[in-house]
Amino acid sequence: MILTGAWWVGSGHWDIFVAIYLFLGGIAGGAFLVASITEWLGDCNPNSEGYGVVTRWGWTLSFTTIVAGSWTLLAHLSGPFLRAFMFPVRFTNWSSWMAIGTWVVVAFSVVVMARMIWATFGTEAVDDASGLPRHIVDRVGFGLTDLVDRVADLTRPTGLARKVTSVVGVGLAILLVIYTALLLSAVGWNVPLWNEALLPPLFVASGFSAGIAMVIAVTYQMHDLDSRLVHRFAKLDDAVIVVEIGVLAALLYTLSSGGLTASETLTNLTSGVGLLLFVGVVAGGLLAPLAISAAQQLADEASMLATKRVTTMKFGLVIAGSFMLRVLLVFTAVQQPIVAV
Repeated sequence: MILTGAWWVGSGHWDIFVAIYLFLGGIAGGAFLVASITEWLGDCNPNSEGYGVVTRWGWTLSFTTIVAGSWTLLAHLSGPFLRAFMFPVRFTNWSSWMAIGTWVVVAFSVVVMARMIWATFGTEAVDDASGLPRHIVDRVGFGLTDLVDRVADLTRPTGLARKVTSVVGVGLAILLVIYTALLLSAVGWNVPLWNEALLPPLFVASGFSAGIAMVIAVTYQMHDLDSRLVHRFAKLDDAVIVVEIGVLAALLYTLSSGGLTASETLTNLTSGVGLLLFVGVVAGGLLAPLAISAAQQLADEASMLATKRVTTMKFGLVIAGSFMLRVLLVFTAVQQPIVAV
């Protein structure tokens, strides 16, 4: 007897740790971009304290998420952690985005750690709640704070070196977010959902949007930020969300006009868990935040819609949608089928 049929294969040996890593990498890059923007705005508006607070939280959250993301990647690799840590110096396939991306993560981590230290330690540090790393080091004791203060003052760049550091950091942040997309789209020829032309801009838009949401939400909860400053970043986030919707729509169009594998992917997206995730991404993470922003625009300042709680909820939806997008892309993708004849 001869058996014929198409045997569908999952997207690869991916697990939830990969989705978490892609999400945290996007947040780290997006938070770094937010911190860079607010640093520049603070230089242009030296009398505005709000920009400095957002900048310091941006560095801190970017560093925290890239560290957490690196640990989730190590958890995915499994095996002895010491062996996993040796991966960057033992690989030989320099054309692999896994290899290239590992060094991007290492370089970015060094830069963002330096930016965080320069912002919260040394003579230029501001002793407030946004200096969370400083407060943590203070609790450790043993004179460690004084040591880090001296290191920060000795290494803090000025003039042209400061500008070069900023530009390099922004470049690494963008490359970090793009790399998380290229990590998947490198096999896009075999997995239609991981389109190599559309996945990078989708991840950049999603990461930047989630980075804005994370930094502003945390800073807004920890400080009495000027509502006008929060409103400016909310509008920027809305603009990025619109771009993200456009790219996602283009990606779905490529599936609707693709072949058999693309059709099977659409089936995954519109049934079962895939449908729940898809609705969560589109309705919860994209359309709902835009609707809240529109309602806030029409409401007066005394309305409940203008409260800190509602604004924070809106940013929370953006962050949740960004995470669900990564889960959706990892777990609903399928490869070209194995045909048995």
